[in-house]
Amino acid sequence: MKTMQIRLPDHIHEMVKELAREEGISINNLIVSSVSNEVIRQETREFYKKAAADFDPHAFAEALAAIPDAPVSKNDDILS
Repeated sequence: MKTMQIRLPDHIHEMVKELAREEGISINNLIVSSVSNEVIRQETREFYKKAAADFDPHAFAEALAAIPDAPVSKNDDILS
C-alpha cells in the first residue's frame, strides 16, 4: 500500500474531520472511500462513453420495430 501526503485548506480539513466523525470512521478511510468512489465513477463514465460510441440508431430502430404491438400485461402496468 502506498502513502500520500496531501495539503488541504483548513476549512476543507475541518469539514473532512467532521464528516469522518459523523460516519464513525477515520479521516483516512473517508478519503480512501471518496477517492475510490471517484475512480469508479470515472471508470463507469468511460465504459458508457465507449458503449455509446458503438450505438447504431438504425439497428435500434429495427429492434424496436421487432417488438410486437400488444397490450400491456396487467403485471407490467406501472400505472395500476
